[in-house]
Amino acid sequence: MLFLAIGLFIAAVLILAVDIYIEGFGPLGVVGLIVAAASLFISIAWVDFGGFIVLGKIAVMVPGTLLFYRFLRARQLDGKLVLTETLAEDVVDVSGLEYFMGKEGITKTALRPHGRADFNGTTVEVHSDSGYIPTGKRVKVVDVLDKKVFVRQNEN
Repeated sequence: MLFLAIGLFIAAVLILAVDIYIEGFGPLGVVGLIVAAASLFISIAWVDFGGFIVLGKIAVMVPGTLLFYRFLRARQLDGKLVLTETLAEDVVDVSGLEYFMGKEGITKTALRPHGRADFNGTTVEVHSDSGYIPTGKRVKVVDVLDKKVFVRQNEN
Protein backbone atom coordinates (compact mmCIF):
# COMPACT_ATOMS: atom_id res chain seq x y z
CA MET A 1 0.00 0.00 0.00
CA LEU A 2 2.91 2.35 0.58
CA PHE A 3 3.87 2.20 -3.10
CA LEU A 4 0.26 2.82 -4.17
CA ALA A 5 0.09 5.88 -1.91
CA ILE A 6 3.41 7.19 -3.25
CA GLY A 7 2.35 6.51 -6.86
CA LEU A 8 -0.94 8.35 -6.38
CA PHE A 9 0.90 11.24 -4.77
CA ILE A 10 3.30 11.53 -7.72
CA ALA A 11 0.37 11.28 -10.15
CA ALA A 12 -1.46 14.03 -8.25
CA VAL A 13 1.57 16.32 -8.38
CA LEU A 14 1.93 15.74 -12.13
CA ILE A 15 -1.78 16.30 -12.78
CA LEU A 16 -1.76 19.54 -10.80
CA ALA A 17 1.41 20.73 -12.56
CA VAL A 18 -0.13 20.08 -15.98
CA ASP A 19 -3.36 21.80 -14.93
CA ILE A 20 -1.59 24.89 -13.67
CA TYR A 21 0.49 25.01 -16.85
CA ILE A 22 -2.49 24.64 -19.18
CA GLU A 23 -5.46 26.32 -17.49
CA GLY A 24 -4.44 27.97 -14.25
CA PHE A 25 -6.84 25.76 -12.29
CA GLY A 26 -9.75 23.91 -13.83
CA PRO A 27 -11.44 20.50 -13.92
CA LEU A 28 -8.12 18.72 -14.26
CA GLY A 29 -7.00 20.42 -11.05
CA VAL A 30 -10.03 19.03 -9.24
CA VAL A 31 -9.04 15.54 -10.43
CA GLY A 32 -5.52 16.18 -9.15
CA LEU A 33 -6.86 17.21 -5.74
CA ILE A 34 -9.05 14.09 -5.57
CA VAL A 35 -6.06 11.87 -6.43
CA ALA A 36 -3.98 13.68 -3.77
CA ALA A 37 -6.75 13.18 -1.20
CA ALA A 38 -6.93 9.47 -2.09
CA SER A 39 -3.18 9.21 -1.62
CA LEU A 40 -3.41 10.88 1.79
CA PHE A 41 -6.33 8.66 2.83
CA ILE A 42 -4.49 5.47 1.82
CA SER A 43 -1.42 6.64 3.71
CA ILE A 44 -3.38 7.28 6.90
CA ALA A 45 -5.59 4.17 6.73
CA TRP A 46 -3.23 1.40 5.60
CA VAL A 47 0.40 2.50 6.00
CA ASP A 48 2.39 2.28 9.24
CA PHE A 49 3.28 5.76 10.49
CA GLY A 50 0.89 7.15 7.88
CA GLY A 51 0.45 10.42 9.74
CA PHE A 52 4.13 11.23 9.33
CA ILE A 53 3.97 10.33 5.64
CA VAL A 54 0.97 12.64 5.19
CA LEU A 55 2.83 15.49 6.85
CA GLY A 56 5.79 14.85 4.56
CA LYS A 57 3.53 14.85 1.49
CA ILE A 58 1.93 18.13 2.50
CA ALA A 59 5.37 19.61 3.24
CA VAL A 60 6.41 18.71 -0.33
CA MET A 61 3.19 19.48 -2.17
CA VAL A 62 2.39 23.01 -0.96
CA PRO A 63 5.83 24.60 -1.50
CA GLY A 64 6.33 22.60 -4.69
CA THR A 65 3.10 23.90 -6.18
CA LEU A 66 3.92 27.47 -5.21
CA LEU A 67 7.42 27.22 -6.68
CA PHE A 68 6.10 25.71 -9.90
CA TYR A 69 3.54 28.52 -10.22
CA ARG A 70 6.25 31.16 -9.62
CA PHE A 71 8.41 29.43 -12.24
CA LEU A 72 5.61 29.76 -14.79
CA ARG A 73 5.08 33.42 -13.97
CA ALA A 74 8.81 34.18 -14.13
CA ARG A 75 9.17 32.47 -17.50
CA GLN A 76 5.90 33.96 -18.76
CA LEU A 77 4.83 30.56 -20.01
CA ASP A 78 1.34 30.67 -18.59
CA GLY A 79 -0.03 33.00 -21.30
CA LYS A 80 1.45 31.27 -24.33
CA LEU A 81 -1.23 28.60 -24.58
CA VAL A 82 -4.15 31.03 -24.68
CA LEU A 83 -4.98 32.92 -27.85
CA THR A 84 -5.08 36.62 -27.03
CA GLU A 85 -5.24 38.03 -30.55
CA THR A 86 -8.38 38.41 -32.63
CA LEU A 87 -8.86 37.70 -36.29
CA ALA A 88 -10.93 40.79 -36.92
CA GLU A 89 -8.28 43.45 -37.34
CA ASP A 90 -10.55 46.35 -38.16
CA VAL A 91 -13.74 45.62 -36.22
CA VAL A 92 -14.91 48.69 -34.34
CA ASP A 93 -15.11 48.87 -30.53
CA VAL A 94 -18.62 48.03 -29.33
CA SER A 95 -18.86 50.92 -26.87
CA GLY A 96 -19.94 53.52 -29.47
CA LEU A 97 -22.25 51.55 -31.75
CA GLU A 98 -25.09 54.06 -31.43
CA TYR A 99 -23.05 56.22 -33.83
CA PHE A 100 -23.98 53.84 -36.66
CA MET A 101 -27.75 54.22 -36.15
CA GLY A 102 -29.30 55.11 -39.54
CA LYS A 103 -25.97 54.78 -41.42
CA GLU A 104 -25.73 52.92 -44.71
CA GLY A 105 -23.01 50.47 -45.62
CA ILE A 106 -22.11 47.45 -47.75
CA THR A 107 -21.95 43.86 -46.54
CA LYS A 108 -18.42 42.44 -46.56
CA THR A 109 -19.64 38.94 -45.75
CA ALA A 110 -22.98 37.23 -46.24
CA LEU A 111 -25.30 37.82 -43.31
CA ARG A 112 -26.67 34.43 -42.18
CA PRO A 113 -28.09 36.17 -40.11
CA HIS A 114 -24.90 37.83 -38.86
CA GLY A 115 -21.65 38.85 -40.50
CA ARG A 116 -19.71 42.02 -41.28
CA ALA A 117 -20.55 45.23 -43.05
CA ASP A 118 -18.41 48.21 -44.05
CA PHE A 119 -19.54 51.71 -43.10
CA ASN A 120 -17.22 54.25 -44.78
CA GLY A 121 -14.09 52.20 -44.12
CA THR A 122 -15.11 50.87 -40.69
CA THR A 123 -15.99 47.19 -40.41
CA VAL A 124 -18.71 46.33 -37.91
CA GLU A 125 -20.19 43.00 -36.81
CA VAL A 126 -23.86 43.20 -37.81
CA HIS A 127 -27.03 41.10 -37.62
CA SER A 128 -29.69 40.97 -40.29
CA ASP A 129 -33.21 41.58 -39.02
CA SER A 130 -34.72 40.13 -42.19
CA GLY A 131 -32.81 36.89 -42.82
CA TYR A 132 -30.08 36.17 -45.36
CA ILE A 133 -28.32 39.09 -47.10
CA PRO A 134 -25.60 38.28 -49.67
CA THR A 135 -22.13 39.86 -49.82
CA GLY A 136 -21.86 43.27 -51.50
CA LYS A 137 -25.43 44.43 -50.81
CA ARG A 138 -26.28 47.86 -49.43
CA VAL A 139 -27.66 47.79 -45.89
CA LYS A 140 -28.94 50.34 -43.40
CA VAL A 141 -28.62 50.19 -39.60
CA VAL A 142 -32.14 49.98 -38.17
CA ASP A 143 -31.43 49.19 -34.49
CA VAL A 144 -28.67 48.85 -31.89
CA LEU A 145 -29.56 46.52 -28.99
CA ASP A 146 -27.31 44.90 -26.38
CA LYS A 147 -24.13 45.78 -28.28
CA LYS A 148 -25.55 44.27 -31.47
CA VAL A 149 -26.08 46.24 -34.66
CA PHE A 150 -29.14 45.20 -36.67
CA VAL A 151 -29.32 46.03 -40.38
CA ARG A 152 -31.86 45.73 -43.17
CA GLN A 153 -31.11 45.42 -46.88
CA ASN A 154 -31.82 48.58 -48.87
CA GLU A 155 -34.54 48.11 -51.47
CA ASN A 156 -32.95 50.45 -54.06
